[in-house]
Amino acid sequence: MNSQRDSQTTAIGNFPTLQAAEIAAGMLRSNGIPCEVTNQTIASVMPMTDTWTPLRLVVPASYGSRARQLLSDHLDIGE
Repeated sequence: MNSQRDSQTTAIGNFPTLQAAEIAAGMLRSNGIPCEVTNQTIASVMPMTDTWTPLRLVVPASYGSRARQLLSDHLDIGE
C-alpha cells in the first residue's frame, strides 16, 4: 500500500504485538494482498500499548474477504 492510505481500507485484525502483526502481514503480502500495520511506530516506542492503541492490520476493502479467509485458515488473529 502506498504511503497515502486509501480511504477504501478495512481493518482485518488487531494484534497484541508487533511481531504477531508482521507475521500476519508477511503471509498476506506473500499471497499478493497489500496491507499495512497501523500504530507500529508507537508500539515500537511504547511496547505495552496494546490495551489502548491496538496494532491493526488493514487491507484495501476489495481484498478484505480473501485476507480474512487466509488469516482464519492459518492464524489466530485475535479480535
